[in-house]
Amino acid sequence: MTGDPAAILVVEFSGDQPSALRESARKIGEIMTLAESREDQANIWNVRKVGLGLLDSHPGSARPVAFIEDCAIPVDKLGGFVREIEKILSAHGTEGGIYAHASGGCLHIRPILDLKTGEGIRSMRSIAEATLALTLSLGGSMSSEHGDGLARGEWLKSTYREGVMQAMRMLKQAADPHHLLSPNKMFDLPKMDSNLRYKASSSTHAWVPVLDFSRNGSLVTAIEQCNGQGVCRKDSGVMCPSYQATREEQNSTRGRANLLRALISSHATIENPKSEIVNDVAQALDLCLACKGCKAECPSGVDMAKLKYEFENQYYKTHRRPLRDYVFGYFDVVAKLASSIAPLSNAVMRLPLFKNMTSKILEITPHRPFPKFTNHRAKILATEHTEKKRIIFLSDPFSRYIEPQVEQAAFDVLSMCGYDVQVVPVIGAGASLLSKGFLEAAKRHAGKMLDALNQIDPKHEAAIVGIEPPELYTLKHDYLDLLPERKDEIASRVARTWLLDEYLLRSEKFSALRVGNLLGDQDHPENKKQKIKFQPHCHQRAEGLAADGLPSGTDATVELLHLCGYDVDLIDAGCCGMAGTFGYEAEHYELAMQVGELKLFPKIREWKIVSSKFGVTSTGAACRMQIQQGANVDVAHPIWLVRKALLGSWQMGREIHL
Repeated sequence: MTGDPAAILVVEFSGDQPSALRESARKIGEIMTLAESREDQANIWNVRKVGLGLLDSHPGSARPVAFIEDCAIPVDKLGGFVREIEKILSAHGTEGGIYAHASGGCLHIRPILDLKTGEGIRSMRSIAEATLALTLSLGGSMSSEHGDGLARGEWLKSTYREGVMQAMRMLKQAADPHHLLSPNKMFDLPKMDSNLRYKASSSTHAWVPVLDFSRNGSLVTAIEQCNGQGVCRKDSGVMCPSYQATREEQNSTRGRANLLRALISSHATIENPKSEIVNDVAQALDLCLACKGCKAECPSGVDMAKLKYEFENQYYKTHRRPLRDYVFGYFDVVAKLASSIAPLSNAVMRLPLFKNMTSKILEITPHRPFPKFTNHRAKILATEHTEKKRIIFLSDPFSRYIEPQVEQAAFDVLSMCGYDVQVVPVIGAGASLLSKGFLEAAKRHAGKMLDALNQIDPKHEAAIVGIEPPELYTLKHDYLDLLPERKDEIASRVARTWLLDEYLLRSEKFSALRVGNLLGDQDHPENKKQKIKFQPHCHQRAEGLAADGLPSGTDATVELLHLCGYDVDLIDAGCCGMAGTFGYEAEHYELAMQVGELKLFPKIREWKIVSSKFGVTSTGAACRMQIQQGANVDVAHPIWLVRKALLGSWQMGREIHL
């Protein structure tokens, strides 16, 4: 299979003799891809799996609608049916997705229609009637896999005629005389277009957003992107941590999307502090951890974190904002001040009276220790490399003011590779401002960052790397929404922006250094003794595939550690529960710990009992704090482990603990 085909047909062969299966498959023809490995087969089925999501992520008010999606046609007439359906859709000025079980004659068809307009509603009925006539003429049925119900019950009489309908009514009456089972969902149903969510006269009233939603179509279409599948109601993966812990519908992506949909469909305004729907939305979004799991795992690609940022920015214009939001949102400023007077600031914050008073005023939990600040700063080491390639390092508040040893490890690795490391004077990309809905401040911070990058690298030639996923990915993904007027400049920067783990995999200098090191001998005993459990940051899990085909996001860190000789076990436990500062907030502390107790903490405690010869690593600063406090183990940043492997020792003038 080459190029961009209009359709894909997947044919599966099964049996005990691979050679016979291969021969049978090749009889199909030349234009095909033969998938023999489990990995190749999984990739093909994943194409099928994401089909509906790709349709549902269509920007704009016109969306794929499920009203003729269950037609059953005799297999020998299926080709003619598809060609006629395409003609019907074309006659109505639209198109749709056609996929599912061709071998059984069951096709899922979803025409793309705007049901907020009279024309869209009329087209839906006209397409349904034309499809019914076509289906019956071919000896088929309007329903097969999913049944009839409200969507297709109107066509039962045309399919079965009155005599059979009467017999089914009598059977239903005998089996269910009190109409307790699916009442009013089989016979004498209203018209299929009489109880739609929207009417032609429906209107939505969204506020003017600060973020740019043009990639979604608009703020309204971003909210309405949820199609109600409810994939978010699950107990695996990242999406949705608060739902997994509480099992409450309003804490799922779908629940929050429906509340936002109700808000913009009502006449309420966010500015009204007495509005019941506004307060319901605020309560639901308050428990959104902004993990961005939905952006990666929702079939429709709903980005609830972005919607939360936008809502909170508007909501807090007329509602009381907690004082702690300013401390956490402007953490780069707070941390800089605290570190400038460390260790005095640390001593004061350890005093029980001060800690209790601060916790009460800021409404943060007293059950967590304050971060320990330091006035020690990482330094870029001088190396003997004569030809240095410049690289730009994006620092962050944690590695600059709390964990300078992590930043030092990054500098050491880059210096050993022979890079000329230039550090951006602006600390962080503004992730904390975004997380608290300070969108205007986040825009200003993004502008400062871009201006600083232009001073360091006016020709846009150098790569930009960072070690804290939320900061690095804020620059990579959120700046386009913050500053759309600078989209060309941002796009140029984004093309060269990498998490350090991702960049090292693409670095010839790192490859040469690794081969020249003892890591070139993978049989060396030093390279096999360390077993590592890796908990990625949720934003790293949400990172998509890279255009160059090399590992990105979580896969990049796993591959990098493998190359450095570690036995890496990716922890499949979803979100840790901390989510930046969420786990520090008094009313959220118990939920944060509950999320951690779902899978992560028990797994780590089990490993501790079985063996003490394992280490835990995590890319997120907040993740490391949560694991340390919730599972009582030390956690290192992966770049520490890379540095250790390159040096072949735990030390280079400093202690490294894991």
